[in-house]
Amino acid sequence: MKKNALIRVAFIGALHSFLYLWFVPFVIYPRFGDNGFKMTVAVAVLISIALLVTLFMGKSKK
Repeated sequence: MKKNALIRVAFIGALHSFLYLWFVPFVIYPRFGDNGFKMTVAVAVLISIALLVTLFMGKSKK
């Protein structure tokens, strides 16, 4: 179980690093401006929350 949790947390970190260091500044912001930035942040946070919720749901099933 710990390996699975570690993989999910690492995925969340990699996702946020990719989004905020490359994707948002070079792709989203020049094309869509401030609204695109806000939407990207909202989607990233929702994905992270969904991954963490599935992690906790897996623990409660045992």
